[in-house]
This record gives sequence, C-alpha cells and structure tokens, in this order.
Amino acid sequence: MPSASSSSFGSRREDRETALGILYSAEAQGRENLEVLNEQPVQAESYVHELILGIKENQETIDSLLEKNAEDWSIERMPVIDRAVLRIAVLELINFPETSIATVINEAVELVGEYSTENSKRFVNGLLSEIADQVR
Repeated sequence: MPSASSSSFGSRREDRETALGILYSAEAQGRENLEVLNEQPVQAESYVHELILGIKENQETIDSLLEKNAEDWSIERMPVIDRAVLRIAVLELINFPETSIATVINEAVELVGEYSTENSKRFVNGLLSEIADQVR
C-alpha cells in the first residue's frame, strides 16, 4: 500500500511535476520510465517513485480506462504531456484513495494548463471526471 506521507524530496505537487518530467523524458527518448527514474535524485520511497512504479505496474488498466472514456481519442493521438498527466491522475484515482477526487483532477488540470494547451484543460477535466465516477 502506498504511503500517505509526502516524500522528503518535495510536496505532492512537486512530486507530480517530477513524475510528469520523467514520463515525458522516457517517452521522448524511447526509454523505460524506471530507467529514467533511476537517473533522478529522488529517494526510492518517494511519492515520485510510487507514481512511476504504479504506472508501470498498472499501465494496461490505466490506458484501458483512458481509451474507453476518451471519445474519439486514442492514447497514441493524445499529446505526450496530456497522456502522462492523465496516467498519473488515473493511477492516483485507482491506488491512492486518501487523495480526494477533487485534488487529483485539480492537480492534473493545473499541470496541463502549465505545460500543454487551454483545450487540454477541458479535455483532462472531463475525462478524469468520467473515470473517477467509475473507479471510486
């Protein structure tokens, strides 16, 4: 069971942002997420580690939920940033029940708002709302 405490590396917000960077880098470089994670200065028990490992272990389930609920959008068609943020958020909805649905969705919307497009904010918000209704 993942720990509820934040890592000593930073806040949960910072950890999500770090995980986003790792997922983006791994995909851009055609490498495994864990390989990129292991090159980072984060502790093994950090929330970043829990997110990256959780995505690796649950990616099939996560991607299936995204595909099923993203009307007219395949996973491959989604922008890399949006896909990475959505994977983090869906993992949190599934594996981290101590994190409220509102927090998960708000953090995801803020991340895509900062790193992706205005349209991505609406897309991510709607998609995560649908998935949250199914998994919680």
